[in-house]
Amino acid sequence: MKSSTKLFIASRHLRSRAFQTFSVVAVVAFSVGLAVALFLVSQGLQLGLVHAVEPFELIVGAKGSPYQLLLNTVFLQDAPIGNIGWEDYAELSDDVRVGSAVPLGFGDSYRGYPIIGTVSSLLDVRVRPSDPPWLRITQGRWFEEGRFEAVLGAQAAARSGLRLGDGFRTSHGIVAGDEHSEEYRVVGIAETVQGPWDRAIFVPLEILQSVHEHEHEGEHESESESEGEGKEVTTVLVHPASYADAYRLAVSYQNDSGKQLIFPAQTAIRLFALIGRGEAFLSIVVYAVEACALLTTLLVLYWSGAARSRERMLLRVLGLPFKTLVFISWLEGTIALSTGAFLGELLGRAGAHAAFSLLGEATAIQPTVPLTLQECLAPLVLLSVGSLSTLAVAWRDARNSEEPPR
Repeated sequence: MKSSTKLFIASRHLRSRAFQTFSVVAVVAFSVGLAVALFLVSQGLQLGLVHAVEPFELIVGAKGSPYQLLLNTVFLQDAPIGNIGWEDYAELSDDVRVGSAVPLGFGDSYRGYPIIGTVSSLLDVRVRPSDPPWLRITQGRWFEEGRFEAVLGAQAAARSGLRLGDGFRTSHGIVAGDEHSEEYRVVGIAETVQGPWDRAIFVPLEILQSVHEHEHEGEHESESESEGEGKEVTTVLVHPASYADAYRLAVSYQNDSGKQLIFPAQTAIRLFALIGRGEAFLSIVVYAVEACALLTTLLVLYWSGAARSRERMLLRVLGLPFKTLVFISWLEGTIALSTGAFLGELLGRAGAHAAFSLLGEATAIQPTVPLTLQECLAPLVLLSVGSLSTLAVAWRDARNSEEPPR
């Protein structure tokens, strides 16, 4: 019998049992899709976070949770821990162990987009020495120090409604709060960095400081100038002169009661480990769903085979060889499994991309995961085990068709 004829018989049997076939395909597609989506979201999030952390070698900020310092500075989430003095930044700038230091100020926002006060040396930050600058201007220019000017990150420019030349007022806090009276003017738009800082709006640090100092003057009119609050920064991005200097700097901050130094990459790895605990539990759930899907598939195929025992007996009477009967029965199960696995792969990727889209809108993290063998592991294992199990069911059904019904 030709292969095309065997395939025709198998497909005809599947169509004649449409509900059973649909049940197998749906269960397999759901289980494979869940496994693929979980893998893609986990791997994509990790790759996206690693990419976001790359430009930040060392961060110095106020004492507190290193995770909060990481989330606030790198991912622009959560409120700042606090500020450190301008003299702390000046000391870092003069330290021979420091190649460069970039001060940052946080605390204000515009319609949910964080305001970052900084200086022009931010444009010199590179992921690797041979790479182009990490932050580049694609339209307009960088702001001038001492002026109420702003540069929009790529996502802020695309979604905030602001354009070159527009004026806007900022609010105090990471969500809408009291609006400042001063107005900034948009003078530039940055090229995408494919990370959270695409949501940022960059302004001169000294202007941000002056706005806050003006507020504090009103709050502390009765205090003397020596008791008033001086210039402060929220964090400092530090590029060490060498790897050895990076660890020497870290040691020097270990016993500091007011400040901390973190390696963002190491802190992110520890954060991955915390996330991984929940991922391990979800993996167990996925494996359980995979096992249930395989069991359901085998039961449906067995019941379907039992319902077609008279058809098989007729085929045997017409001279169909035993091996061919086994092959057709196996082919039916394999077609159903393969269709479900293929649809599951598509569903899993679609679900993951939907999650990535929502994540990108909220954080500007842009995770992307190419097709890998690990992603295909779930459908491959299900197909392999299911195909072998289907062969056993097909052989049993074919053997039963040899015996006359009682």
